[in-house]
Amino acid sequence: VLSCILLAALILQVKRYLNIQKEIRYISGRLNTIQLLSENSFLLLPTDHASIKELICAENRLLHDFYKEKNRFEQTKEAMAQVMTNISHDLRTPLTVLKGNTEMLVSQTDDTVRLPDSVRAIAGKVDSKADELIRTIGDYFTLARLASGDYPLKLQRENISQICHDVILDYYDLLEDERFSVEILLPPVPVYADTDAESLKRILKNLIDNAILHGGGGKYLALRVSSAENRTIIEVEDHGKGIPEQYRRRIFSRNYTTAPRSSGNGLGLTIARSLAAKT
Repeated sequence: VLSCILLAALILQVKRYLNIQKEIRYISGRLNTIQLLSENSFLLLPTDHASIKELICAENRLLHDFYKEKNRFEQTKEAMAQVMTNISHDLRTPLTVLKGNTEMLVSQTDDTVRLPDSVRAIAGKVDSKADELIRTIGDYFTLARLASGDYPLKLQRENISQICHDVILDYYDLLEDERFSVEILLPPVPVYADTDAESLKRILKNLIDNAILHGGGGKYLALRVSSAENRTIIEVEDHGKGIPEQYRRRIFSRNYTTAPRSSGNGLGLTIARSLAAKT
């Protein structure tokens, strides 16, 4: 009789143990599902085990706090993106007026022979800084629109080879003046892909600008287009001094640059990556 009682108790304990294992696996699987699907839901599990109940309650409290902070973060992110969009938009009109006046100032100083060279130099510097400010505000405006989702894309079948050819052609005079060795490798037949043409041009120009500005010491620029496994691959290469291994993960971060601040705002590669993700 005692053996039967002990056997029955052992079977009951094994059954409870297996049931706890099943419930823990369910909790683990449910948490993984919530993480993968990014859904705002909680753990619901009827159980007789007090410890499992406490675990579920603790997990649900953590999930509740996480959802609250996540919602607050998203609202703050949207608000900041909207503020940046508004600021960038409001600055564009006065900057356009400023640019018009600086161009007029440069023109008048060039025509006035009595002005000293220092005045002409100052006028040219002001005009150059106005250009730089307009580009920077434009880049921030683009980033703000990308972050807020207010960046319309027109995805359609485009001739990638022709787009690349047209973009590199815009740099012909600059590359020739700087005595760059240029290698352009395009397939013998046109390569087509679904993309937004203007966004692709912006990506290519940002990459080429970056290669010339930061890798121009190598006096080499390559643009290659190829197709493999239903994918279109575009490569931009320079022979500059390169980027140390510890900095490579940061080159696409906003405002990050390995060059002096006067040579760029660190937004070009960030914009290129954001556009690439959308196209």
